[in-house]
Amino acid sequence: MSIIKNLLLLSFFSFVLSGTVTELYKVEGMHCQYGCANKVKSLISEIDGIKNCEVDFESSLMTVEFDDNKVNSELILSVMSDKTTYKSEKYINKKEKKSFWNNLKKIFG
Repeated sequence: MSIIKNLLLLSFFSFVLSGTVTELYKVEGMHCQYGCANKVKSLISEIDGIKNCEVDFESSLMTVEFDDNKVNSELILSVMSDKTTYKSEKYINKKEKKSFWNNLKKIFG
């Protein structure tokens, strides 16, 4: 019985400590509104842990929502660099929803 109880506690804390992060990336070099933007969206959406990806061609911004336990910004930038010719970088004025775990790391870290 205690094993089940421990597994339930572990599952609960894993859920509480995981988080969703939303970040913005500048994507330069897209030449067409539909083909290029859709290519970027499709490519990033294929990464395990990506919850949502939107690309705004006019502003050259990509908004990515992801599980920070599976994905980080380095992976996203690496995929963009390896599989496209577009120049990508993390947008300075990013919107980010910090997870409970990230907030704890700030406090105790």
